[in-house]
Amino acid sequence: MAVLYDAFADVYDALMADAPYAEWQAFLEERYRLDSLDIADIGCGTGVLTVELGRQARFCIGVDQSEAMLSIAQERAMAAGARIVWLTQDMRELRLPRPVDLAIATCDVLNYLTCEDDLRQAFRAIANTLRNGGVFAFDVIGPARLDVLQHGYWHQVDDDVVLLHETDVQRDWVRHEVVAFARVQEVAGEPLYRRIEERHQQRYYPLAQVQEALAAAGLQLIEATGDFGRQSVETADRLVCRAVRP
Repeated sequence: MAVLYDAFADVYDALMADAPYAEWQAFLEERYRLDSLDIADIGCGTGVLTVELGRQARFCIGVDQSEAMLSIAQERAMAAGARIVWLTQDMRELRLPRPVDLAIATCDVLNYLTCEDDLRQAFRAIANTLRNGGVFAFDVIGPARLDVLQHGYWHQVDDDVVLLHETDVQRDWVRHEVVAFARVQEVAGEPLYRRIEERHQQRYYPLAQVQEALAAAGLQLIEATGDFGRQSVETADRLVCRAVRP
């Protein structure tokens, strides 16, 4: 799996402006006493959610493939006074310095595993990081998202960045083309922008397929909800799940 969004690290937060970080925070707080848990955020990106969890958790680890992302995450943690261990790793080969009580993978990160064998490998690696009774909480693309992403086009214009995002769906495959123009400086009073471009793919996994892959890794699905309980699983934009290591 290629390192995704590495070139986009400086504008990633703008791209993820609508990410459900607050919803994930509330979802976890409703179910756990975070101050009693060791937590790992897998595919943490620039660490927005990781830092909030790190301020509460007994111990917190942030994992991402992109060193550029983790550099921004580390700066964010230092500014917030959150103590977090940052690791540059592929989730399929996850190795943590200690077992954890709760592992999370949010914002469709698992859908970037476009081969079912890779998904199963990642689930096994995550299961091996959990203590007995530990929980893996994650989300994946829901059925309704495929309709939205079919020939989708979005743009966002701010003072410092312009984002153009085009998507297409072929069966279970989602193609993304993202172009950003990031403001870097001014010349003679006029802004100068740097062009950044990335292309990548995601794969849609039906819930039954996810559950089978979890079971193969020794994880038991204990909760599956649509959009944090607002929708049914069949009509959800995002499937939000929890699985336990017995």
